[in-house]
Amino acid sequence: MGPEIRRGEGGVTLVEVLVALGILSIVLVALGGLMFQVSLQTRRSAALSYRSAAAQKAQAYVEGLPWDSLGAAVGCGTDSAGQLIYSRCLTIQTLAANLKRLTVVITSTGNLTAPPETLVVSRTKPQLPFPVTP
Repeated sequence: MGPEIRRGEGGVTLVEVLVALGILSIVLVALGGLMFQVSLQTRRSAALSYRSAAAQKAQAYVEGLPWDSLGAAVGCGTDSAGQLIYSRCLTIQTLAANLKRLTVVITSTGNLTAPPETLVVSRTKPQLPFPVTP
């Protein structure tokens, strides 16, 4: 007497395996697309954060320039904030004898890209704390 073979209680058929693999591949492709979108959004968010840091750095630079040296700072230069490499271009417009408007344009130039940022800072000539008499 040999083992009895029961019909109807077999294992998984090839069709069931193929259907399961098809469903699994659809789910994995959808997850791959989602992961790609998440990584793009994370990169954009990082670029905007670094651009914000670059704007704060440029504002501190412009506000720290001595009044008499403002003209020497006009032009473009390259700088970085974190992973963001950017070009900083400074222009000056004289509105009055004691009032100047400084415009700084920050444009990313490296692999991490962000839209350009424009800062406008108004500077007044500092007054002496006491009058000077000759």
